[in-house]
Amino acid sequence: MTKTILVPVLLIALTDVTLQLDNALAISSVASGVPPSQRYIVLGLGVLLAAICLFTFTLVGSNLIERLTWLKPLAGLALVGIGGQLVWSFFRS
Repeated sequence: MTKTILVPVLLIALTDVTLQLDNALAISSVASGVPPSQRYIVLGLGVLLAAICLFTFTLVGSNLIERLTWLKPLAGLALVGIGGQLVWSFFRS
């Protein structure tokens, strides 16, 4: 792989690992309320559904950002706004 491909792949992998930790906690908390005999089925289906959603939403999002040039800056502004709200609420409480 060339350097131009390697850096985006590593950034995507780092982002995915970070987001998957959140998914693992959410799926585990749901599965903890299921009887032990059904827990592996719930965990497996939850992980499969999360992977399908991640792939689908990433594919749709990347196509939209490619076609609608105004969407990328708007998404960036939304992230800055959400981050600002999180910081504001953290220091207010």
